Amino acid sequence: METEKKRVLVVSAHAVDFVWRAGGTIAQYAKNDHAVKIIDITLGQRGESESLWKSRHGITVEEVM
Repeated sequence: METEKKRVLVVSAHAVDFVWRAGGTIAQYAKNDHAVKIIDITLGQRGESESLWKSRHGITVEEVM
């Protein structure tokens, strides 16, 4: 029996929050060949990338990404 393919949209306010909160579920959808798109609103300026921003004065967004 074939299941209907779903389109999954994950929106996260902070970088990698979706990994800690829903990573397993997202992985299962992707593994089962559903279309998964992740939108991350920030670059982690105050979270996981904060030390990088602080360590290099004048660093650009492109360098962090």
